[in-house]
Amino acid sequence: MWKKWFPWRLIVRLGARSHGFLDPIAVLTQLQQFGQPSEVLAPTELLRAGAVLQARGLMNSQAIQHNLDWVWPYWVERQFNPRDPAFVPRAFSLTHINLTHRNWTAVGLPDVSEFPLVDPRGLLTPHFDGWSLDAWIITEKGAELIPCRLPEIGQTVDFKSGWAVETLAERHGLCLRSRAEVVMASGLPACRWTVEATADVKARLVISLRPCNPEGVSFVQTVQMLPGRAGWNVNRRDRVQFDVVPEQHAFSYYRRGDVHRLLAKPEGGDGIGCRVGLVTAAALFELGPDRSRRVTVHIPLKEKTRPISRDSVFTDWDAGLRNACRLETNHSKFQFLYDAAVRTMILHSPGEVYPGPYTYKRFWFRDAAFILHAMLCAGLTERAERALDRFPSRQTPLGYFVSQDGEWDSNGQALWIMRRFCEMTGRKTKGSWRSSILRGGRWIHKKRLSGRSGLKHAGLLP
Repeated sequence: MWKKWFPWRLIVRLGARSHGFLDPIAVLTQLQQFGQPSEVLAPTELLRAGAVLQARGLMNSQAIQHNLDWVWPYWVERQFNPRDPAFVPRAFSLTHINLTHRNWTAVGLPDVSEFPLVDPRGLLTPHFDGWSLDAWIITEKGAELIPCRLPEIGQTVDFKSGWAVETLAERHGLCLRSRAEVVMASGLPACRWTVEATADVKARLVISLRPCNPEGVSFVQTVQMLPGRAGWNVNRRDRVQFDVVPEQHAFSYYRRGDVHRLLAKPEGGDGIGCRVGLVTAAALFELGPDRSRRVTVHIPLKEKTRPISRDSVFTDWDAGLRNACRLETNHSKFQFLYDAAVRTMILHSPGEVYPGPYTYKRFWFRDAAFILHAMLCAGLTERAERALDRFPSRQTPLGYFVSQDGEWDSNGQALWIMRRFCEMTGRKTKGSWRSSILRGGRWIHKKRLSGRSGLKHAGLLP
């Protein structure tokens, strides 16, 4: 009861004004005037996601703009370059976020919820919202092949042996190829990154640990060498394993700068820590005119003692695509778009249905309804049914299908896709759905505005 009489609003107003900020209560009150009255101003999930994105942007503003001599992801290299068409002026911007190159690609396996990301220049982010790995070539005389700084590269998706992203970068006699994919290893999913490098002069292939990802900074507090010096333990939690032992290792922390500037004379060591959280590391492999190198990097995605059961999920693409509708056309672009779309739907529905692998890796009824309809059209009936079976568990006792507070169209979306499932499959409504459907309909009926109000929008939702 004390919350009702405690002067929260007055304290918030006085605190904001004393520090020169706008009154947040007045701002929110004014915002509400732009729409019809509602129980919530906006879905809480949107506010939470926006707050996280802007918090990351605030960290980016401090870490990136003062350290532009570091090797940053492709979006930073372009967005922070005044000579680039993607340049975004930032003098009056408190936060710096990726606004220009949000076109990363996920790799994975059907029914595995981990989605490693590959950015437009081959930067690999194995774990959700985590650190990344990059590959470079640096010659003995100081010439460099760093993909994120190249104007053009080649990048393709390989469907023939599952789902993999391949990146090719070439410049002045240096060639770097990489292939990112997810495989099953001892019953557990792992990200496999294969890097091939060739050079027409004496050089080194560099596999570098980066404290960033396609959204910006991602903290790395510690890096320690694995036994045998064939990999790293990152943040005392994640493992990066090389199939061959590097000739040298190099480590750096924030005050010393990027490990990139130390590669001419790497000091080695067994690891390093950084209170700021911007550790960088590099593994170096010798190259030469007569010596190309192929290095496979293995990053476990799950640390579980019990392997995934193959009886309950599809963990290979052949099984996942078995009932999918196939398209055969002479138009290569349409063929690619269809094949990529079907595989993307399968990849992003490991149980829940997600509209994306990273920023949008969250369940919304409004997204799920249309994605599941596309699945039904593509013949992925079993996968769609499995997702629909989860809908009743997200319903309140009053009948509201809730994924986020304030998603008022969720009941209509849920009921529509359930009906479409029955129409397109010719099946009767499942018994486990019946009570859920009835409660969902009653919620809509009770939630509608009164038809006696005389308003033009009477009968609609708030």
